[in-house]
Amino acid sequence: MENNAIKEANRKAMPKFILLTIICVIIGGAGGYLSARFSLNTLSGTLWSTGSFFGTYIAPWFLIGIAVIMPVILVPCYQKAKKLLEGWDGETEEVSDAIESQVTFIIWLSNAALILSYFLIAACYSKGFATFESSSKTTLLFIGIAAFVGIIPETIILQQKSVDIVKKMNPEKTASIYDMKFQKKWMDSCDEAEKLMIGKCAFKAYRSTDMTCGTLAIILACCALVFDIGFLPSFCVCLIWIINHTSYCREASRLAKMGNKIS
Repeated sequence: MENNAIKEANRKAMPKFILLTIICVIIGGAGGYLSARFSLNTLSGTLWSTGSFFGTYIAPWFLIGIAVIMPVILVPCYQKAKKLLEGWDGETEEVSDAIESQVTFIIWLSNAALILSYFLIAACYSKGFATFESSSKTTLLFIGIAAFVGIIPETIILQQKSVDIVKKMNPEKTASIYDMKFQKKWMDSCDEAEKLMIGKCAFKAYRSTDMTCGTLAIILACCALVFDIGFLPSFCVCLIWIINHTSYCREASRLAKMGNKIS
């Protein structure tokens, strides 16, 4: 790309960028003024009390719900995929697509449930050792822990069974889900088309994470000012953001060097 073309592209993009920056500054300034004007910082106590109530009395039951509902939803999906596999002739793409759709849904929903469970168990712990001062609160805490411990093997077994179905469809894939290098071995067994699809999905995930972390960083910085939440939430988000960028750039650099060596 020539210098003139580069400058022209920058000139076209710059006005929108400046306008967006000005809008963000105005919104941030107005938000800070309104927060101070109407003493929104007093809401921090209310939010803390609400979070404490949620973590003590609601989160454990949500964990129980996940432990019960997840297999109720996903076991029939697995059985449907298994039945389709038993009747598959090895060639019909409609059937193989239907099987892969069921497997993808199982892996997605089980992962989402596990991530939500990590949040809920953290909510259960949010009152700290003060929870043990009450027998009822202690009981609810152990109910939540038991449910969380049950969700983990449920997730692993459902995903293992789903991956085994994919392995039966593709005999070249032999990696076990219990192998510590499962993802690397699975990637190595993929053909070029599969690797291209994985690359596109990975870039989409990278962009989504990048935008989400940027948005959360702004929100949490404002919350640190208004609600006195401290810097730890922002630190965690920014740590994920940095790791995301660093991993992407390091891998891009490594692949670029490999390309140069091959050429």
